Amino acid sequence: MRPSRVITVDMNVDEDLARQEIAVKVGQGAKLSERSGSAPKRMSALRLLALILVYGTPAFWTIKTFKILDPDVWWHLATGRWILQHHALPATDPFSIYGSDKPWLVYSWGFDLIIQGLYSQFGLVGIVFYEVIVRVLVAVALFHFVSSLLPKFWHAVAITSVALYILSHVLTPRPGMITVLLGIVVLDRLLSFRKTGDTKKLWLLPPLFILWANWHIQFVYGLLILGVFAIEPFLNILFMKEPFVPNAISIKRIWPVLFLCAAATLINPYGPRIYSTVFLYMNQPKSFAAITELMAMSFRQPQHYAALLFALCAAMAIGWRREPRLLWPLLLGLAGVLAFRSVKEIWLLGVVSAGAIADGWTDSIPPAQRGFAWRERMLVTVGVVAMLAVGARYYDLANSWLEMQVAGNFPEVACQYIEKNHLQGPLYNDFNWGGFVIWRLPGTRVVMDGRTNVHGDERVGRSLAVWSGKSDWAEDPELKQANVILAKKTSVLASLLRLDARHKIVFEDQQAVIFQPK
Repeated sequence: MRPSRVITVDMNVDEDLARQEIAVKVGQGAKLSERSGSAPKRMSALRLLALILVYGTPAFWTIKTFKILDPDVWWHLATGRWILQHHALPATDPFSIYGSDKPWLVYSWGFDLIIQGLYSQFGLVGIVFYEVIVRVLVAVALFHFVSSLLPKFWHAVAITSVALYILSHVLTPRPGMITVLLGIVVLDRLLSFRKTGDTKKLWLLPPLFILWANWHIQFVYGLLILGVFAIEPFLNILFMKEPFVPNAISIKRIWPVLFLCAAATLINPYGPRIYSTVFLYMNQPKSFAAITELMAMSFRQPQHYAALLFALCAAMAIGWRREPRLLWPLLLGLAGVLAFRSVKEIWLLGVVSAGAIADGWTDSIPPAQRGFAWRERMLVTVGVVAMLAVGARYYDLANSWLEMQVAGNFPEVACQYIEKNHLQGPLYNDFNWGGFVIWRLPGTRVVMDGRTNVHGDERVGRSLAVWSGKSDWAEDPELKQANVILAKKTSVLASLLRLDARHKIVFEDQQAVIFQPK
């Protein structure tokens, strides 16, 4: 009987030897590329145009269709305004009745300051500028990520375009946009290190996590991605017949970087307490069941079907690889769990699927790829800026138009009535309009708004039950104590209050109706 082959892995393998082996393979790939006649050439005008369209189209579409519908952007603006006025972070919640004596961790204070600064300088157009800029950066980062794995230009353009379409509806002017951008950058850096063994790729990560931890609570997703890269070498050694060459390098370098990045997240105004908000959000089943963006994919949007098809293609690409490894199955599994739990995380499924498809499409040793020359970078930059400038001019992006739009979607006129007539609280409002009231009526405390970390899962669930007219709606203590009830005209509670002899209508327009007790 022929003896089975036993593979041993020396965890103390010399790093220089491993890097040399990788460099030899990459060099062989470059020689093969040169022999086949694919020597680097100046990028054609058609390819430059394609890059301009890939980078600029999502932002151009934002300018064309922009609507301020996100109810949370308002309390972010109000928070930034409060911080600038007081030159400090609030210790307790200054905006709601319930949170007035309770500590509040302003985990997105960096975003709040930036968005308020843009608003101060440019008005509502500043919010559009923020989304446009981040959309361009996301497109650039995503194409770089895909093309580094698949150096076939048109294939990379196609994969990037599909991924951008999948995540198009989750990119709204919120702090979460930075999570999409930095998530792509982290994946790109880690895969580049894994391919080349160049540890310089990793040292940008801790500073990124400092920014991330002061911008958005989902910096934990970056740590999860790092964790996958950290445990994958061990799993390869345990389960794969031929472990990947840089296993020892990965184990020696990834784990220290993981610890450094975790430590970097503690550089924030709240230190380790920031993680208490993470655990709070993880245990809010009522919010996840009732808030649209937190629900699972409904498959009422074409992006949902595209994400599912893309994930299936990624699974097939993983299976077709000549050198199967566990990294992509682990990343795809993590992205799938998060995306199918909450549609808000569909971006991660799109990005990971794009990477898996790109990595599975090419040979195990990709040909050498020439980076962009400075002239090409400048041409693409000028092209994107010109494209967006034309869009802003053609679609008449102006504050007056945005203000009309806001008045059509939020209770602007009703707030003017409250302000003009000096109506005194307590104010009773719904979940979606609370953030706008916080911003529009400074000093007026709301009963509810989109900050579920402030109000808690039980209060959010009870508020939603009252506004949907559950049988005991009239017994809600906060509704009973309210002196002003600001209701959406089409809400169930507004219909019930019209029939309630204890309340009278003092104001009504196309969006809102205001009730007061008789």
